[in-house]
Amino acid sequence: MDVKRKGNRGAGAALLVTAVVAFFIYAYVMFGTQYSMVVMQATMVAAVGILLAVLGWIGYTMLTAPRQEEQAPS
Repeated sequence: MDVKRKGNRGAGAALLVTAVVAFFIYAYVMFGTQYSMVVMQATMVAAVGILLAVLGWIGYTMLTAPRQEEQAPS
């Protein structure tokens, strides 16, 4: 059990470092280069696309979920 726990901490540390590095790269590209408008547009398209994909997934799940039979109270 101890080995698995160390693996989770390593993966957590890797995710944390990746997130921080990605943020600084993103901030540099947004404010330090000429590509800020392109990066902002790509970010907005990705954010709206992910939001609409989740909304569509919820709708699909509700549409294809089996109906529950109502039981008469006894």
